[in-house]
Amino acid sequence: MIGEARAVMARRVGTIGKKPVSTGKKAFILIGFCAAQLLDVTTTHIGLAEGRQELNGVAASIIATHGELAVYAIKLGLVAGLVGFLLIFGRGRAVWNAYLIAAWITTFAVLNNLYRILS
Repeated sequence: MIGEARAVMARRVGTIGKKPVSTGKKAFILIGFCAAQLLDVTTTHIGLAEGRQELNGVAASIIATHGELAVYAIKLGLVAGLVGFLLIFGRGRAVWNAYLIAAWITTFAVLNNLYRILS
């Protein structure tokens, strides 16, 4: 009896996170991630044009040494690499959920940028 219960639990635990992500959810996450990145670049550019300071220390250092366009080029390359990684290795639900969380984090950065621009 205990052995059977243990086997049932092992099967249930083994299937956690194995459910495939639907194509619609994948599209939503990918579009949301890319849109959040684009909005971040846009609001950052507007803020910098208004004389605001870049809050990201690494980006501020790159802007100071190589200019604003260098930061955007690096960000574009990183986003392209992350999207490529997602499309190649994005079979697991956890990977898609990580990108969804990254999109939300970037959305909060965009909201912060908008707050700083509007105030």
